Amino acid sequence: MSDELRQILRRHSPSLAAHLAAELTKSDSRYQQIDTELLSERCAKLVEALVSSAWQGSDQLAQRVTSIARQRFMEGILLEDLQHALRILEVDAWRVIAHESSPDSKITNLGTLSIAMGYARDELARIAQLYAFAPAS
Repeated sequence: MSDELRQILRRHSPSLAAHLAAELTKSDSRYQQIDTELLSERCAKLVEALVSSAWQGSDQLAQRVTSIARQRFMEGILLEDLQHALRILEVDAWRVIAHESSPDSKITNLGTLSIAMGYARDELARIAQLYAFAPAS
């Protein structure tokens, strides 16, 4: 994993998290019902998981998404809402990485982001399938 990528994401973590929270509150989703401070905290943790994935391995984001998905499903947050949050984060991170990566590492850095987000989406789908077929309690 690229130290440059980790530094870029770390430097932009506050703005990525703030933009994610702002977009989620504007969207037609259940995120509008969540306390603004709690949503901001949750967005910051998701961005931190993305930063960790750039440093420790692509599965770090997927592991965090597993935890998030279980919590959110229990709160009544829909799969579409979680997917929307990941899309917003991916688009914003892509723009930052494309703009700030050195020419020699741009493709690798964008590929690392794509792999991390792919693992996260796969994990989200797996968790959604488990909850869809789980017996009602």
